[in-house]
Amino acid sequence: MNFRNILFGAAALTLLSGGAAMAVPTATVDGITIPIDSASGGAVFSVQVDRETRIAAVGDELSGVVVLNQIQDFPSSTTTYLQPCSTVGCAGTFLTDSFSGLTVRSIVPSATGFDVYLTGGILNYYVHNTLPDLNTGNQATDFSNATSGTLFLSLQPTVFDAFGDTMHIFVPGNSLAEFSGNAQGDAFLNVVGGDAAAIFDTNTFSTGFNNITADLAFVGNARQVSGNDFPIGGSDDLFANTVPEPASLAILGAGLFVIGWSLRRRNSRRVLA
Repeated sequence: MNFRNILFGAAALTLLSGGAAMAVPTATVDGITIPIDSASGGAVFSVQVDRETRIAAVGDELSGVVVLNQIQDFPSSTTTYLQPCSTVGCAGTFLTDSFSGLTVRSIVPSATGFDVYLTGGILNYYVHNTLPDLNTGNQATDFSNATSGTLFLSLQPTVFDAFGDTMHIFVPGNSLAEFSGNAQGDAFLNVVGGDAAAIFDTNTFSTGFNNITADLAFVGNARQVSGNDFPIGGSDDLFANTVPEPASLAILGAGLFVIGWSLRRRNSRRVLA
């Protein structure tokens, strides 16, 4: 093999591996690095502390604000994004999200708590160059701060039953107004916009209802808190099967072209010889 073939082979390997140093394929959108290893999994968005309203009756709206802590690859647990710091005004790239419009449709009591079913809703992620203050003393200001960045990803909860429900929450205890322990919520979501929409628009989660699929799955928990603008706080995870963005697919195609071109030249030389 001559130097030219070695050069083309090295170029192809570099294009296909993204430089060979990156163990997990990634894409970067608005300064946020996302794992795109769709063959084995995808991305997990993790939140340690969110802030949200209390729901206690049919017709109440669930809304809140969140600062994202990290993004990891699944299943390798490789961290691709980690919140730069945890105090207001730190330098770096931050992701917040705000959610609203989730309306309580039904509350079903049981011996251990309440099953709460909600409809509607929207969840948006925003990128910021500094960490916004989400505990200003005023909920409206907190929402304004959380949504003041660049729209990274916009999601709508997906219907999962015949009643049009888009989220289920189990609240333990004898009272929704003063519950004890951790409430647990679950939902499916679909991509509707944002700069990173193409990476997350996969329709790979089954809702189990009418063959409806979704792009992401959500699980979370919440509890009563004090000292915040919102009376409820908790943690949650958002699971996504991700795909390469168009630019990454173009690089992959270029790598395959280089390999094919090199093989054709080598085969033609063998025929001539």
